Amino acid sequence: MVKTKHQKSKPKRQTHIKKQGKQVDISQFRAQLDVLGLKIIQVTADGNCFFRALADQLEGNEEEHAKYRSMVVQYILRNREMFEPFIEDEVPFDDYCLNMEKDGTWAGHMELQAASLVTRSNICIHRVINIL
Repeated sequence: MVKTKHQKSKPKRQTHIKKQGKQVDISQFRAQLDVLGLKIIQVTADGNCFFRALADQLEGNEEEHAKYRSMVVQYILRNREMFEPFIEDEVPFDDYCLNMEKDGTWAGHMELQAASLVTRSNICIHRVINIL
């Protein structure tokens, strides 16, 4: 997750990250973010990282992730007709939501959309793309 340079958080410096088992130099990515006035902020990588990043951006505290997970899942449940068509692998809607409520379940595009709507904020994902 990225923050503007003026927002408070605890940055951890690293020049390489692991991506699919490979080391990726992020110095160019860091430079691209710098132009936008953004910086990389590390959050705990435990399956809750989307919700941790959201909590960090909105409250400055990644430990509030469970609150945001709950808000997002409740929004999806209240707006079933909007989200149900996008559930993959023929998983029943209620089962999908029950699983998404569990700590450590990875968020996807649907949760990103719901988070944007429930928090009434634009969410922009920046990521490293390693083109070989």
